Amino acid sequence: MKRGISVTRDYDYHNTPCVVIAKKRGKLTIPEITDILHYEDQQRWNGRYALLLDCTEVTMGGNGCMDMMDERPGDAVVLYELEEGASCPVCNASLPPFQYCPTCGSAWAENGTNIETHLADMQQEASRSIKNPDASEASRLAWYWSHIGSIDLARQLDLISEKRRQELYEEMRPLKPAITVPVDTEGVNRHE
Repeated sequence: MKRGISVTRDYDYHNTPCVVIAKKRGKLTIPEITDILHYEDQQRWNGRYALLLDCTEVTMGGNGCMDMMDERPGDAVVLYELEEGASCPVCNASLPPFQYCPTCGSAWAENGTNIETHLADMQQEASRSIKNPDASEASRLAWYWSHIGSIDLARQLDLISEKRRQELYEEMRPLKPAITVPVDTEGVNRHE
């Protein structure tokens, strides 16, 4: 571990378990905190954490003249570990083993995206491919049903609600290619 930095398990003033990272001199940065959690103590601290920032008016303080005497030279952060099956820190819904909350869609990773973003990207790609004038009818139909399948999978994994699935179906309805059934020369349906 870097000199002057310590990581310990502790409890906050509500008696909630937390992890405290303290630095004797200087301020802790987010990349520094991330590196510590990723690599220090034989990767013992790997996991998902929430960092609560109190940026309310009360924390702004006065003019700063008297604050210098009380200020410590180091820095410390309190992190709350997010356990599988615990609550999402944003909407308080159950925390599944995914990288985002399926209820509110908030990403738990630093630069993650939520399921709605992924579904919108897939819908845009499917739409572009369906509207492609050079695509065959079979290709358009395959793109349509592929996207419907991704919506169904998102619902089966509880990443979206049934109501949201129906809304996404309705968004795709205008893009559904017309199905034509080939007829042989005698007028008999080949698929019957």
